[in-house]
Amino acid sequence: MKKLFSNPRSLALLGLMLAITIILDMTPLGMIPLGTISATIVQIPTIITGVILGPVAGFIMGTSFGIITLIHAATRPVTVLDPLFINPLISVLPRMFIGVASYYVFIGISKLFKKSPVKNTVSAFIGGIAGSLTNTGLVFLMLYLVYAKEVVEKLGMAFGAFLIAVFTTNAIAEAIISGIITTPIALAYYRFSKTANNGK
Repeated sequence: MKKLFSNPRSLALLGLMLAITIILDMTPLGMIPLGTISATIVQIPTIITGVILGPVAGFIMGTSFGIITLIHAATRPVTVLDPLFINPLISVLPRMFIGVASYYVFIGISKLFKKSPVKNTVSAFIGGIAGSLTNTGLVFLMLYLVYAKEVVEKLGMAFGAFLIAVFTTNAIAEAIISGIITTPIALAYYRFSKTANNGK
């Protein structure tokens, strides 16, 4: 943590990712239309932060993302489930682990592909997917634990049916998009860092 806060480049990147998250949340840029569904990409800056800067930065960014989600739910509710996200157990707690999960999956896959030239590419892509699925999975877990009855009443369908509907549409699309966007940004950062360090 000390290294994170003493590194101007890391702090600048953390601030940039927070600013991008706010912009994505407050504008239509945070949604990508995919035919009959729209995939949210607001979680991607948190994923990138975790993969690039590590679990502490990912945790900080995830917490910030959760707070932004809570504020959004309280001030600009759109869906019938948005009021439930005023509860930090739903909006903040699940988001805390997005960047952390992304980082450890990235590191784990990197070790599996240790001698492969595509190590970082595969690791960043799978790390991006893992971060997005962590977000979706933990949000649904908390919704089930805290508000299962309310969700069923608001949607008029069984919680399991709602879960399957989301995971077979939005969740898969968001995970793949997260992996695709995370990969080139992470590769560019690592390439820049390597060049900068070699130039010292």
